[in-house]
Amino acid sequence: MKTQSAQNTRNRTKLKVSHAGGSKSNARRGCQMEQKLGRPVCRSEVVLSTLLKKNGNYVNEEGKILADKILEDLPEDQEHAATLGVPLKILAHPNDAIGKVYGVEHSGRVRGIGGNVCLSTAFGMPRHSISHANVGSFNNMSHQHVEDLEKHVEILEEKLTGYEETKEKFDETKEKA
Repeated sequence: MKTQSAQNTRNRTKLKVSHAGGSKSNARRGCQMEQKLGRPVCRSEVVLSTLLKKNGNYVNEEGKILADKILEDLPEDQEHAATLGVPLKILAHPNDAIGKVYGVEHSGRVRGIGGNVCLSTAFGMPRHSISHANVGSFNNMSHQHVEDLEKHVEILEEKLTGYEETKEKFDETKEKA
């Protein structure tokens, strides 16, 4: 028993960020939050809940700094959770607040969701796409793609109008002859 206690003490000193999450998994915490709130939750909300103690104080100063960074992008994450079809109980995407604060996910792990979740299941894309992703590039890439498609549609509409005009002139010339 003493060896286990000593091991637990050593493991707690290795924590990069203290948390008040206890032994409850983030997946279970997320499900409970979803039931309580009556809406899908994003993993930013789940992680944020582990940085707060029951009395509302932050676990430590580093936890407060991380929570402030997460809170900057939380409304965007909540909007994503409300508008997107969420395949998991907790919404996760590579460019959410947790991805921005903690950085790129390590192989085989997705923060804030719980165990046994692979990157492709959580994010819907292969691991190599996520690991080489530039933070913020997903929104920029999709926005740029939409702009390119809109330009392409405009060009096609102009060509179609020109084709129709040419066809009308050809038909008129054919009728006169």
